[in-house]
Amino acid sequence: MTEEDSRIKIYFFKSDTCAFCPRAEEILKETLNDFEDGIFNLIIINVSEDPSAAEEFGIFALPTIMINGMSVTGIPEPEILIRMIMGARLSKK
Repeated sequence: MTEEDSRIKIYFFKSDTCAFCPRAEEILKETLNDFEDGIFNLIIINVSEDPSAAEEFGIFALPTIMINGMSVTGIPEPEILIRMIMGARLSKK
């Protein structure tokens, strides 16, 4: 397994007009900073620029964070993100 394959993919869906997206992104990045470097592949998808990407993933509300097939919409609680990350780490082993 390559280093890229072993990283946990985290998708963050946002738009230019979303009032809650900046705060959700801030919480997500603060939470990821609590973990060691190099274990995440953060993929930020701006649906204002690529609306088909949201459809592809079945995303209908913003902001949405998707980790290992699980998603949370709105401004996330850091504890929820940590649980999702830990679940993704366990499933990688």
